[in-house]
Amino acid sequence: MKRLQNKIARSRLSLPLTALIALVVWGFSSAIEHRLWMQFTCFVFSSYLMVELNTTFVLLRTYSRMVSCAFLAQTCAANFLFSDAAGGIVSLCIVAGLMSLFKTYQDRLSTGWTFYAFVPLGVASLLWVQALFFLPLSWIVMWLCLRSMSMRTFGASVFGVIVPYWFAGLYFVFTEDIATPLAHFESILEFGPIFGGVFNKGIEAIYPTIGLDRWLSLLFTVILATTGIVHYLRRKNEDKVNTRMYYDTFITFTIASVVYLLLQPQHFDMAYRMLVINTSPLIAHYITHTRTMVTNLSFIAMLCGIVALTVVNIII
Repeated sequence: MKRLQNKIARSRLSLPLTALIALVVWGFSSAIEHRLWMQFTCFVFSSYLMVELNTTFVLLRTYSRMVSCAFLAQTCAANFLFSDAAGGIVSLCIVAGLMSLFKTYQDRLSTGWTFYAFVPLGVASLLWVQALFFLPLSWIVMWLCLRSMSMRTFGASVFGVIVPYWFAGLYFVFTEDIATPLAHFESILEFGPIFGGVFNKGIEAIYPTIGLDRWLSLLFTVILATTGIVHYLRRKNEDKVNTRMYYDTFITFTIASVVYLLLQPQHFDMAYRMLVINTSPLIAHYITHTRTMVTNLSFIAMLCGIVALTVVNIII
């Protein structure tokens, strides 16, 4: 029996309609008025790469565009991120990195794709140096999930991360500016109080910094992620082995993003972008491959929640 969630998940109109709604949300968020063209361009390309990620690696067993729809919906709900150009570039780098990283699956000689996977991480770290904290995790994913780690691919990954710094370094050498790159790397050692000092001063210690809009968005996304992870772990045997490895990667990065976000909430916006990207395939898998009355009701609740969250964040 096809329920509402299945009809929407498998409809060819779902993605165009979601994209149209996303354009409306950008308009209501004053994106056009404030000329956020770079941010919008990064959003468009990130959305396109999410479509390619789903299609290229067959993340869902049946035809469905729910991966990209989930990404569009969650990103638009967190419309407080629209004004951050650096964040938009980081999001694009994360998706581009995943595309190339998955190409290395079970290929310990794939130095080319490994290099292409880690260049975006290097670019992202130029804008947000804390992205380098996810470098060791990427190596662990290559080793345990994608089974592509070797001395060659390890060297290619290091080379890929370094290359953007070579080009940036040439600029700073030309301008004789050494202070800026030094300050950039020194900032990676700047840690805020664990959980933002919440144990010492209470939740109000970090509430003014993060704000109600971000707390609500985080809560909603964590609920989606938890739902998707629990569902996937229960039904993972129905997927092919390579698909399981991809979802294990999403789960790993999702958990790491939540942990890092809670430990160092001053980097909320950047870590939240990574969380949204990796949560989208998980919740898309749940929506597409379940068909009970309970899951249908939960899907309707998710739709209502995402609409309410989008409106609230626009108003706030």
